[in-house]
Amino acid sequence: MPLMLPPRPATGDPNVSRPRKPWLAGVLSFLVPGLGQVYVGRTRRGLVLLGVGCAWQVLGIGAAEAFRWWLMSLAGYLLLCCAAGLDALRTARVFGPYHPGPKNSAILYTGCVVALVTTSLLAGLAEREYYPVYTVAQTSMRPTLRTGDHLRAQSLGPRDIIRRGQLVVFEYPSEHSLIFVKRVVGLPGEVVEVEDGLVYVNGDPIEEGYYAVRSKNSKSLDMPAARLAPDEYYVLGDNRYATFDSRSYGPVNRARMLATPLYIVYSVGDDGAWRTDRIGLPAR
Repeated sequence: MPLMLPPRPATGDPNVSRPRKPWLAGVLSFLVPGLGQVYVGRTRRGLVLLGVGCAWQVLGIGAAEAFRWWLMSLAGYLLLCCAAGLDALRTARVFGPYHPGPKNSAILYTGCVVALVTTSLLAGLAEREYYPVYTVAQTSMRPTLRTGDHLRAQSLGPRDIIRRGQLVVFEYPSEHSLIFVKRVVGLPGEVVEVEDGLVYVNGDPIEEGYYAVRSKNSKSLDMPAARLAPDEYYVLGDNRYATFDSRSYGPVNRARMLATPLYIVYSVGDDGAWRTDRIGLPAR
């Protein structure tokens, strides 16, 4: 008499034990905090971790204003992913026979992934809008900025106050597709004059500190005294003898100013080498 094999249990049979794979649980929660917990049956804990991960990305946008807080925000999120992954891995190891239920569905898994990815995309777009990154491509701002510096900047709103000595990113007056970064030396309504690299405002020289580079052996482009309009700013490069600034194209309208640099995210030289000593330096 032939041997009879027992009937194969149905795929959806709730009585079938399907142990969770610890390595898979850990990887899932590392990539999407909380997804591994959902995979091992700790749905509530998984959704809480997912919510924390989404909130962390949204709230972390404000941390971009200061380099140390931005770096701590990234490190904190990485730690959250690691902790969630280890928790899911450990839970899968100690959790006994597991019977998948309605909460272990592809819809729930997909929903967790979509929620985190959507939040990440929205947070990235918001950070790019309010804290964009610009690359320095010229030497006109040496020694403050160098070619290859990648600057994180803060977008300027219509009501934001622009002060003398502040660095600004702006659109070239006659060609808006060109983006420059210079330093503000003249404010609306002031009479500005440049002589041999020195700036005179309303007839008096201004104190510019260390950032204005001058040379006794070079001749700077001068500009006769001129009064700025109520919405105009006079901008100069720190390297006064090798810069294309308001002395050539005139003052910059307030509407053309996009952002003010905050700090250097990273810097790459012309030879492709990373300048690690410039990472995190304030742009001022």
